[in-house]
Amino acid sequence: MHRIDKDELREAQQSTATREEREARARRRRYVRPLVDIYSTGSEMVVLADLPGVQKGAVDVTVERDELVIEAKAADRAEQESTLPWGYYRRFRLKTAFDRERIAAALENGILRVTLPKAASEQTRKVSVD
Repeated sequence: MHRIDKDELREAQQSTATREEREARARRRRYVRPLVDIYSTGSEMVVLADLPGVQKGAVDVTVERDELVIEAKAADRAEQESTLPWGYYRRFRLKTAFDRERIAAALENGILRVTLPKAASEQTRKVSVD
């Protein structure tokens, strides 16, 4: 395991927003940014997100273009009725090439684990010396 270069996976920055993006951002204000741990091995990057109170069916993990988005609704929180946060939202910009077909996510005991296998060109490879 080695430290992550901050350019490999960094939080996505807001850019010039369209009306639709501004509405989505207003909706997300009711969400909490979950704490995350990110680490990398030679073959994959792993994101661990704390999502207490979330059920498996209430988590959406999306990878589109160069962004990883984690969105989850907290159990028993009606959007219209509660003053508490609705759930969790976090977005990251991907700077490393990943094998998108093999990206996996699992939720266990309130911890979401997203595994991003690195593309073959990005993986650490030991070279034999003749």
